[in-house]
Amino acid sequence: MLDETRKEMVIELIKERGEVTVRELSDHLGVSGVTIRKDLKELENLGLIVRTHGGAVLPSHTKVEWNFIQKSKQHVEEKLAIARKALEFVKSGDSIILDSGTTTLAMAREIKRMHLFPLTVVTNNLFIATELVGTSVDLVVLGGSVRENSFSLIGAFCEENLKKIYVDKAFIGATGFSTEGFMTPDINEAKIKNMMVSQASEIFIVVDSSKFAHPSFAIYTDFDKIDHVITDWNISTETEKTLKSLGMDVVKASKEGGDKN
Repeated sequence: MLDETRKEMVIELIKERGEVTVRELSDHLGVSGVTIRKDLKELENLGLIVRTHGGAVLPSHTKVEWNFIQKSKQHVEEKLAIARKALEFVKSGDSIILDSGTTTLAMAREIKRMHLFPLTVVTNNLFIATELVGTSVDLVVLGGSVRENSFSLIGAFCEENLKKIYVDKAFIGATGFSTEGFMTPDINEAKIKNMMVSQASEIFIVVDSSKFAHPSFAIYTDFDKIDHVITDWNISTETEKTLKSLGMDVVKASKEGGDKN
């Protein structure tokens, strides 16, 4: 196998799985660990991947964003646990925003499965809308231009519609984290997320713990506007302390579905 072909396969495998180890790459491609480590070093020098302890991920600090369907297959157990924990904060008759994201998609699926009605759900994601259409949810779909990578609705039309509503709770995702705020790869999505934060009484960030490892591209909200961060059991003690020191309530979902506050 040519070196360049092998490196392309390495990148595709990382895109597919989210994170891979040297052993997984070695077994999959039929080459030695030494060869894989050399490939990873060269790919990192080109800015195409970021090496981790024993493996590699894509450089999430750039504007790179994986296809929505691919992302929905990553950290599935964690996202489901976060979704179930988040819905413990939703009561009958609430109006909520479900931001465009794979964790909020998991929330939509759980709303449907658990028959959490009556409920008003506002969303700017086509997959979430499709999941909830035909249920007893009072579904409000924000219009706008469709962003291909995330299947979200953005732009002036979406912004104008957001200005006309106010909800009890907003559940917002993130792809990155910095000391300045939560982040997303696209500046247009950042604007919509920021507006959603402004149009709700109570703000929840729903994010699996892997997102705390790297910054993304655009900050969409200050920490002082966030009430709760719902994440999974893998969050580091240091990150949890940082979030709490910034005034946020940190709620950890567990594999068993319970709390680890």
